[in-house]
Amino acid sequence: MSRLTVEGSRTLSFEFYPGRSAGPVVILSHGWGMNARAWDDVTAGLSDAGYGVLVYDHRACGQSDKDFRDVSIAALGSDIVALCDHLSLSSVVLNGWSLGGAVVVDAASKLGARLKGLVLTGGASPRYTQAEGFPHGGTPADVAGTVAALRADRVNFLHDLYFQGVFVAPVGDIVKEHAFELALQASPAADASLGALATIDQRDIMKKLNVPALVITGDQDGVVPPGIAEFASKLLSQGKLAVMKGCGHAPFIEDRATYTNLLHGFLKGIAA
Repeated sequence: MSRLTVEGSRTLSFEFYPGRSAGPVVILSHGWGMNARAWDDVTAGLSDAGYGVLVYDHRACGQSDKDFRDVSIAALGSDIVALCDHLSLSSVVLNGWSLGGAVVVDAASKLGARLKGLVLTGGASPRYTQAEGFPHGGTPADVAGTVAALRADRVNFLHDLYFQGVFVAPVGDIVKEHAFELALQASPAADASLGALATIDQRDIMKKLNVPALVITGDQDGVVPPGIAEFASKLLSQGKLAVMKGCGHAPFIEDRATYTNLLHGFLKGIAA
């Protein structure tokens, strides 16, 4: 585990696994309240295939410091840029899960020529709530209600989320318990990043991204509706949509083989 200072004396936890090839480094940005451990199977598969991989914990999550003052999507996106600067990464592919999808879209707008590709895995982007010209998702009031319920009874809320809400395919209670335990490592400071999804709108950013893009969704995702993924794939100039049958909000866990084939196949078509 390494650390990078990004706000005053506050630090991020990250792990960098250099690749065996000259291809781009894959940066994995986890979902709200999770941390790098959620990606372990994906990280292992990419490393075994020779790709460089960078995983990290968002502000107030996992092993990163917990008392960050700014946990906005823009701040989280800038953290990816700071990590790229720190590690002198000149060629990267971003992969964001859930809220991490909004984070990597923000980062994509700031990386310039260093960005070689984009993957959204159940990504909450370009919006998470309904707006003019965007009929998908819930309402800002729904997000506010979710945050209020989380802050009123954190442990039971998170338990219900991972035992009843995230997974559709049968993954077993051990996997659900593991996800629940990861979520418990996030501090209440992280709640504001979830609340930010009520209003964030990345449509203008997404329209300007001209890199290969793969948008993956579970056809039964009840957290980020598949309609959001379809919209994103059409908004991205080089976007392709992959719908994983029988999966919910964590397709990389629910059907690892199919997800690996999709991700690795996409990466093979990207030059350094």
